[in-house]
Amino acid sequence: MDMSVLLDVMPAVPFFLSAARHLSFTRAAADLCVTQGAVSHRIRQLEEALGFPLFHRFPRRLTLTGEGERLYDILQRPVWDLENEIRRIRHLGLTGTLMVHCPPSLAGTWLVPRLYGFRAQHPGVEVHLRCRNDLVDFETDSVDIAIFYGDVSDSRLHVIPLMQEFVLPVCSPEYARDMRLSEKGKDGLKDCLLLHDNTPWPNSQYYDEWQRWAEKCGVTGLNVQSGYSFDRSELAAMAAENGLGVALGRKQLVSAALAAGRLVAPFREELLATQSYHIALRREDVHRPRIVGFVAWLQSMIGA
Repeated sequence: MDMSVLLDVMPAVPFFLSAARHLSFTRAAADLCVTQGAVSHRIRQLEEALGFPLFHRFPRRLTLTGEGERLYDILQRPVWDLENEIRRIRHLGLTGTLMVHCPPSLAGTWLVPRLYGFRAQHPGVEVHLRCRNDLVDFETDSVDIAIFYGDVSDSRLHVIPLMQEFVLPVCSPEYARDMRLSEKGKDGLKDCLLLHDNTPWPNSQYYDEWQRWAEKCGVTGLNVQSGYSFDRSELAAMAAENGLGVALGRKQLVSAALAAGRLVAPFREELLATQSYHIALRREDVHRPRIVGFVAWLQSMIGA
């Protein structure tokens, strides 16, 4: 048989193997998720290409011809070995290590408290978490996945949107009571110590986030350049939780503290942040099983 004939018959081989294993075109069709007619047609094409019959067709049963038995014996072991090897490769793909980089604020308040869920789904994958605020360099840093807050325009990377962010003023319940914020409303912020994220987005001023919130929410006369600043958003929220003042909290980062009552949001106004969270990975890693699994798990955690 020349190579052209071999290439012609190969697409029908899975149909033959399934039908030979089950000795039934109907069960082979169910196995392959096609119609019984499609299996019969493929087998007929294969027999024509080979030049000999593969099955004895009886009204209620199917048996292999002598030629069919010989072909089945030749084909089945390599195919099953291949199938088992593919399964082993897939299993190995869901084991090993995964190097994840994430901003410290998101890691501490959102990612780490949820990691037990990934462990439960993929116990064979060991996650190594590294935290930094700037986007890592995939060419020089040891990293498989980077989660970051902001935009990236590196064409070498595959970027996946993860979730949006909202900002809203937060403080401790005691601070809100002492400053009578429920009575004074937003005007009461003028008497409060403002707590800032030092760099809310790249190339921004420490007060830009509070200034944008005040402008969008109609708050005038607020000295947004006053107060304390911190180089990480969760530190500003932590200071607010401990009664220092009012922070402009990122909702994804302060939701647990709000739910537990350690922080309160004295006003209704929250604002869509100028930045959002993204996942970045190398383009060639898009289909790696452990990366696919981690990305899918991250996406399932939104709102959880």
